Amino acid sequence: MSRVSSTDLPTLSEIRAALVEAGADRELLRLVDSSRDAEEAVDRLSEAGVVFSAEESVEEMLDDFAQLLEPGITPLGVELFGSEFFAALANGVAEDDFPAALASLIEGVEVVGDERALAMLRVLAALAPPGGARAAAEAADRLVAAGVRNPSWAKEVGKPAVGTCFGYADPVGAQEGIAITFAYGRKSHAVVVLIDHSLGGGVKDCFVSDRPDLIQAGYREAAEQLGTAYVEYSPDEARARLERALGNDVCAEHPDQREDVHLSMALLCQRVSLLSGSAAVPAATVHRLKITLGGSKPPIWRRLEVPSTITLQHLHQAIQEAFAWEDYHLWVFSTPVGEYGPRSDRELGHRSAATKKLSEVTPEVKARLLYLYDFGDNWEHRIVVEDVLDAEPGVAYPRCLTGKRAAPPEDCGGVHGYEHLCEVVANPADPEHADMLQWLGLDSAEGFDPAAFDLAAVDERLAKRAKVLVKA
Repeated sequence: MSRVSSTDLPTLSEIRAALVEAGADRELLRLVDSSRDAEEAVDRLSEAGVVFSAEESVEEMLDDFAQLLEPGITPLGVELFGSEFFAALANGVAEDDFPAALASLIEGVEVVGDERALAMLRVLAALAPPGGARAAAEAADRLVAAGVRNPSWAKEVGKPAVGTCFGYADPVGAQEGIAITFAYGRKSHAVVVLIDHSLGGGVKDCFVSDRPDLIQAGYREAAEQLGTAYVEYSPDEARARLERALGNDVCAEHPDQREDVHLSMALLCQRVSLLSGSAAVPAATVHRLKITLGGSKPPIWRRLEVPSTITLQHLHQAIQEAFAWEDYHLWVFSTPVGEYGPRSDRELGHRSAATKKLSEVTPEVKARLLYLYDFGDNWEHRIVVEDVLDAEPGVAYPRCLTGKRAAPPEDCGGVHGYEHLCEVVANPADPEHADMLQWLGLDSAEGFDPAAFDLAAVDERLAKRAKVLVKA
């Protein structure tokens, strides 16, 4: 019959289910049912001869870790898997017994000595408490020295760059939310924590999000609705708050909260440890944007590089300069987290563009947003993030790299009106030809060239708003 593993550390219900599936007799089931916890049940079953060998148990776990060797897995994916593994490992083990159980596991895994074993040891080195992490790292290094190949993510896992930390509390101070953000390259994520002071000040909920921008927007909105402050913390301030919460008992009330906290706890503790002494000053970056006038044929577009931290208000001004608009009319940005215009307008559902940074609404390459200028002519600009780059020393941003075709003049009736204008100006026999030239302020059609694009003129207009981000 199948045997139950003492090193798998299953729950009582899992032990009983395994015995039932294996066809165990009533006497064995009574041993489990009368046990106070999983550890006592395993001891009783061991005395009855129902136990896996350590070798069999380690092999089962390593089979699960084989998925971390598949192509395409990310460092964060590895850590999420590892955090859930730690949650399973802790089931049924007293806190005081956990270091010994972890040390025994590391020994058994090193003996196997294959790529699965090395993957598990790298995960343990990244997420285990300090003593266990050191032992796992040393065992992993010994396997590498013996010729076992590191997984592709080995050098990155557990070492993300620290980003912004922010939060808010309800007006009476009963609960507070804190989000700490990190990045692997250009891919950011946030560990989001809810602390409940009315229930003892412990962690009430915790989860990981790959959209820190949405979490930040949600926190700002919640703070505004509650009439409380949205706060950006230094990493040390965030760490102090989270360590206080982790020093108290978990206070999750609902089953989904308890599961979230249980599965995320190892990753949360690891991320909090990264906050100590971190300056959290990311390198100055710029967003490379391609901005195309919707419906234009042939396409009218500009390629700009702007500071990633530019506000949408200032991005509006840069687009005005790039397309030679004159800022006569209303405008709005439509983003994944809401609409932003010249000012907050509840009736239109617009928030102030001065309060939102470009990096908060389009944090990643291929992100998109729309910019609508002149609600009458309806000039829709389609914006795509082509790249996010380190700012070049001595270069002033925003700047224009290239573009195609002249921008339409103001108030010419939108895309279709502009097409009509081009046809009329190109045809001296058209009855409207003279009037159209007069409207354009031109003496002849030679002064009107829809195909023209003057990069130097665009950059000259942008220069009055440009700043050097990194000194040469």
